[in-house]
Amino acid sequence: VLQISVSRSMLCNTVARVSQAIKAPVDELGEAIKAEKALNIDETGWKDSGSKYWVWVFCNQLIAYFVISSTRGSKVLREVLGETFGGAITSDFYNAYIGYASHGLQLCLAHLIRDIKFLTTLKCPQSKEFGETVLGYFRELFKLWHKRGNDPPEKFQEKADRLKRKLFTYLTNTELEKGKALTLKKRVMRQWENLFRFIDNPELYQPTNNAAEQAVRHTVRIRRQTQGSRSQNGRDWNARIMTVLATCKKQGRSSWCFIKQALHAQYFNKNFPTLLELVS
Repeated sequence: VLQISVSRSMLCNTVARVSQAIKAPVDELGEAIKAEKALNIDETGWKDSGSKYWVWVFCNQLIAYFVISSTRGSKVLREVLGETFGGAITSDFYNAYIGYASHGLQLCLAHLIRDIKFLTTLKCPQSKEFGETVLGYFRELFKLWHKRGNDPPEKFQEKADRLKRKLFTYLTNTELEKGKALTLKKRVMRQWENLFRFIDNPELYQPTNNAAEQAVRHTVRIRRQTQGSRSQNGRDWNARIMTVLATCKKQGRSSWCFIKQALHAQYFNKNFPTLLELVS
C-alpha cells in the first residue's frame, strides 16, 4: 500500500512496538469492563503453535474486549469479570456461562430455535409435532417482540406473559418418550427464567447473542488466514489489536488514528488515548 519494502524481522518488530503501545488502553478497558451494565459474550477456537486455545469476546454496543486463553472454562469469566458480575450477560447455552451468571443471564434463543427446527426434520411423528408446536410459540413471541413499539409497555408485557403461560402449559402437559424432543423439553423448562429476561428488561438483555457472534466473526477469518499465533507475544498482539479494531469500529472512530496516538504517547511521553471516552 505504501510502496515500502519491509523485511520479516522489521515487520515483527513493528508489530511488537504497536502491541506495546496499545497495551495501556486495552488494559484500561479490561478493568472497566467489570462495571459494564450489560455484556454479550462468546468464544471460538484459536491455535498457537498447534496447541488449542480460545478467543473470548466481551462486548456491547460501544466496546469489544478480546482475551485469548488456554481454557474454555468459567475461569476466564472470573479472571475478566471478577468472582461475581453485577451486570447482565447474554450468551449461548455453554455451561460455563450458566454456572457463572445463573441469576443474570439471557440465553441465546437463536441457538435454541435451531435445535427446535431440527426436531421438525426427524422421522418420529411425536418429535416432529412437538418441534412444530414449540417453534410456533417462539415465532409468535418474536413477532410480538418486533412489534413491541406498537403497544404500550404494559400491553406488550401482558401479551408476552400470556404466550409464555401457554408455552409452559403445553410443555408441562406434553408427555414425550425418551429422545431428542424430551431432552429439549427438559432443557427449556430447566432454563426457563434465563430464556425470557429480554422481555422484562429489554434495555439490558437481548433475545439472541448475535452481537458477540458478529464481533468474533472477524477473529475466525484471521484464524483461517494466519493459522493463529506462535507465542505469548503473538496471542497478546492478536487480542489487543482485535480489541482496538472492533471497539473503534463500534464507536465510529478511526483505528488508524487511535494507533498513531498510542504510538505518539509511547515514544513522546504523551497521554495515551482511551477506548472508554464514549462509554457511559
